[in-house]
Amino acid sequence: MISDSILSLDNAITFNVYINEYPVFMVFWNLFLVIIPFLLFFYLKDYKKKTKFKKKGQKYFGILVFLLWLIFIPNTAYIITDMRHISYYCPFGSYLKICVNNAWMIMFFFIYAIIGWISFVYLLREMKEFIGNIYNKIYSNIFIGLMIPLVSLGVLLGLLNRWNSWDLFIYPIDIIRSSLIYFSDFYYFRNWLIFTIGFYILYFIGTKIFKGIKFK
Repeated sequence: MISDSILSLDNAITFNVYINEYPVFMVFWNLFLVIIPFLLFFYLKDYKKKTKFKKKGQKYFGILVFLLWLIFIPNTAYIITDMRHISYYCPFGSYLKICVNNAWMIMFFFIYAIIGWISFVYLLREMKEFIGNIYNKIYSNIFIGLMIPLVSLGVLLGLLNRWNSWDLFIYPIDIIRSSLIYFSDFYYFRNWLIFTIGFYILYFIGTKIFKGIKFK
């Protein structure tokens, strides 16, 4: 099922600058969507520090903030998939598919994807540590084990089905139907499985490479 959201930005941009059919506006929009889970995490961390989740209402509110974070976290990994636009960076027939005019796009999309990779690894790592402090290491490891397949599904729902994070509040039934396709159709399942394995690899490699990155 392809999204027919009235709030979709795919058809909302009437004037824009494009790089390989990729609207430059979307660079800033996607980076803004990446900032949201950062803000939610820092807020949740600060809220826990102030309240200690002593009251039942505070715990429920903390869960609500976490669920919002969960909805927006796939936007970090989604940026990595925008590397796909590099495949059209030279005109058809270019020798060895390399051209002087557009060679710079390789670096552009690579750095753009790296931003998504760092954000993806950092936020999962920090939330894992946050959950480990509340419960224990076993729960934090289970969290990572469950989160990456969910992130993978969220990325594919955006990439193939064109759903946005906020559509979950507007079209929850349609998004559930779209999600079920990934476990009933071989080709959709294969995409989900390979993406999941890939994100596991990117996460564990990233935790080693970016382990020194820390935001206060």
